[in-house]
Amino acid sequence: MTKLNEVSDQNDRALKLNYVKELWGSWREVRSQALNRVTNYLFILNTGALLGSLTYVASKAHNSSIQCAIWLFSAGILCSLVHAALDYYATESSFSSYKKDVREFYENKIDWAILVEKTQKQPRFDWVLHLVGWAGGILFIVGLYIGITQIR
Repeated sequence: MTKLNEVSDQNDRALKLNYVKELWGSWREVRSQALNRVTNYLFILNTGALLGSLTYVASKAHNSSIQCAIWLFSAGILCSLVHAALDYYATESSFSSYKKDVREFYENKIDWAILVEKTQKQPRFDWVLHLVGWAGGILFIVGLYIGITQIR
């Protein structure tokens, strides 16, 4: 187990510091894109479907099935917003944790192996993002199916 101040070989030290720098850049990039990923897909799909349904409702007589589709699209939009918020805060939390680990590595409080091990850990609640994302997608598909079957 080697701490940063114990690395005497300059090439080895440069490799370790470059590794930290590359991961730092990756985390910054992921952090800046966290909100855009979801917004560009499920949010836009559900919003477009909701607008289409509302347009249909405005041009036709009362139809409870279309109202069901509207509620499903609305719930899909909510799932997209929840997913985006959770994704952002999960990314922010992971990046903050990485910054803390790097600071401890630079302060020689943890060694290289510990830094790499902590870096490679997956977020504990990644499954929540998958669940909310799938829920938004399923709500969109079910709402779309219900809406399409009502078009005459």
